[in-house]
Amino acid sequence: GPPLGGPAGRRWAAGVDRNERDRQLVDEANARGYGGISISGLFFAGVGCAGGGWYSGWFERADARREYQLADRLKAQGCRVVVFELDGVLSSAKAQGCIPKHELELFLQGTSQDWLPAVKALAFRGFKLAIATRSDPSVWDKTLGSNRDRYLVGPELAKALILKRCPEVLPAFEIMVGYDPQAHQAAPEDSGKRYHMRRIAKHYGTAPGELVLFDTSAGDLVNEEGWHGVLVRDVRQGFQFSDYLPVPANAVS
Repeated sequence: GPPLGGPAGRRWAAGVDRNERDRQLVDEANARGYGGISISGLFFAGVGCAGGGWYSGWFERADARREYQLADRLKAQGCRVVVFELDGVLSSAKAQGCIPKHELELFLQGTSQDWLPAVKALAFRGFKLAIATRSDPSVWDKTLGSNRDRYLVGPELAKALILKRCPEVLPAFEIMVGYDPQAHQAAPEDSGKRYHMRRIAKHYGTAPGELVLFDTSAGDLVNEEGWHGVLVRDVRQGFQFSDYLPVPANAVS
């Protein structure tokens, strides 16, 4: 049993208190909407939290490893750059690529709870990240006119979400492309998300087959260049691990 007195007893009691505080830190982080906490996130929460959490077995749940299963499977597929649509993927809120600035908090409430741990794990594993959205700033500039500065459009909205929800991954998002092919009467080779993905591949200096796009539109995943596409099936939830990974055998239906 635990020591009852003396220096050894005091050290044991201090360790129990520290573990309890660490558990509270993780619970509070999850309550704020940060989803599963990655090992990199725990590092910034403090060495005590990381060590106490690891030895207490908090990360032995199968679902807590889903973000790293995602990273491993994408790497095995040859992907180096992971691209996300904004609407229905990062957030389930219906923004259609543009919201008034004062509605940002409502938009953030819809942030996908699977996307947060996933994007942290991807950044931690060294993947390059990007946004590809049809919300085109050049189109909205004309539409909104003098009211333009009151709104967050496409890439601006994506950046605002990342800064609020997971700012540590923002450096991995070197490029965010907002382009509406219909508004520009684009040629067939620029339709869907072809233009977006070509620009992203050029920016990172990667072959098309090293890119993967998570999108809510099956039509936008069609391409001839060879990049991969994953359909996000439920816009009411946004990105989910089950969009790409097999459902765990012990998952509750």
